Amino acid sequence: MIRVPQNIAELVTYQPGKRADAITDNRQEKIAKLSSNENTLGSSPNAIASMQKVIGETNWYPDPSCYDLKAKIANKYNITIENVIVGNGSEGILTNVCKAFFEPGDELLTASNTFVAVYIMAEANNIPLVKTPMKPGYQYDLDAILSAISSKTKVIYLANPNNPTGTMFNESAFTHFMSQVSPNILVVMDEAYHEFASDLSTDYPKMTFKDFGNIITLRTFSKAYGLAGMRIGYGLADPFVIDTLSKVKLTFEPSVLAQAAGSGAIEDNEFLRKTIKNNRIGLKYFSNAFAEIGLRYFESFANFIMIEFENEAKVTEVDQSLLQRGVIVRPLKSFGLPNCMRITVGQPWENVMCVKALKEILN
Repeated sequence: MIRVPQNIAELVTYQPGKRADAITDNRQEKIAKLSSNENTLGSSPNAIASMQKVIGETNWYPDPSCYDLKAKIANKYNITIENVIVGNGSEGILTNVCKAFFEPGDELLTASNTFVAVYIMAEANNIPLVKTPMKPGYQYDLDAILSAISSKTKVIYLANPNNPTGTMFNESAFTHFMSQVSPNILVVMDEAYHEFASDLSTDYPKMTFKDFGNIITLRTFSKAYGLAGMRIGYGLADPFVIDTLSKVKLTFEPSVLAQAAGSGAIEDNEFLRKTIKNNRIGLKYFSNAFAEIGLRYFESFANFIMIEFENEAKVTEVDQSLLQRGVIVRPLKSFGLPNCMRITVGQPWENVMCVKALKEILN
């Protein structure tokens, strides 16, 4: 048998949210898939139109420089293309951070109960991982992270808003945090849900590498623009960070279609407004309904909401009962939160379907 490195042999594969075909009861006329924070409104029409224009060009390799998409991103944020990197989702860029910056003895510092893929990436790359506890209410404890910094800390990972809790830290907290972090440490600011957070809070951090040169801000087209299936995301950082990451990225990523999709989506302000409005209304609906039912939920600044039950057994019971009623949600045991469940904001009919099912189950 081929020998496998111990860190890989012991690695637990990322468990994605259930697919729609997880429901085998053919009596369900409609299925509400609210498990993976996808945009159930669909994809940006501009993105679809852009992909259709290049569908006949997929026999050619994609532009390795991603020039057109980088130029549009740079224009949107009033920066230069030297400040932009594009990858197979923001996850792809995070993978390249693990490849490009760590040396033996370096550590990655983050919090418990954050994006579970970060833990998997660290283990897969033999990177020692240090996790600090969350504050009550599943908030990042930035002071605890500061206290955990050591001479071995190379990268700090922060997700804001946090997945899967939906919680957010504000600009003043982040400014204080960054002022205490050595410029020799790279801070990865994962802003996969920033379009939603910027709408829901006037105090969402707006700082980037312009304020601190050791930040890389990660964003994605998967959520607000409805392109989860295309795997397209980007990072904003100082040219030194971008150049370092460019040395290890796959030469021809993202694909022709993904680059075209991103180029179309980033200019689709109408679809973005529609998505953000749907999310704002949906979060309010869920919050009001959960309060009425008596569920413990947490204020969210993303496109999902987390609820907490008394134990893991109750989560399993509710999850299975929801499946029987055509509603797919996400139990959070793999995130280290076995007594919690995450529900994506869907279209109004999906949200109503979910709440109706929860009322039936819990009453």
